[in-house]
Amino acid sequence: MTLLQTVVLTLVAILGVSVVACRDPLRQTVVNGMYGLALVILFTVLQAPDVAISVAVVSTVAYSVLLLATIQRTRRRAGRGGERE
Repeated sequence: MTLLQTVVLTLVAILGVSVVACRDPLRQTVVNGMYGLALVILFTVLQAPDVAISVAVVSTVAYSVLLLATIQRTRRRAGRGGERE
């Protein structure tokens, strides 16, 4: 295992624990996006570009956008007293 692989694996481990440790959903979404980006870097270093592209689309972009939209809608609904639309 090369030094670069060791550094990237350590970064992925630290960010994975950070995602779980975050209490605020908005902050957790941002950290999860960084975790997805670290996975993209890891798969690129491990010479798996097809997996890296899949993780980039799903984890870094689609999941983060979907989760942020859900948080915004939930907070807006909670601000109105939880009434239904």
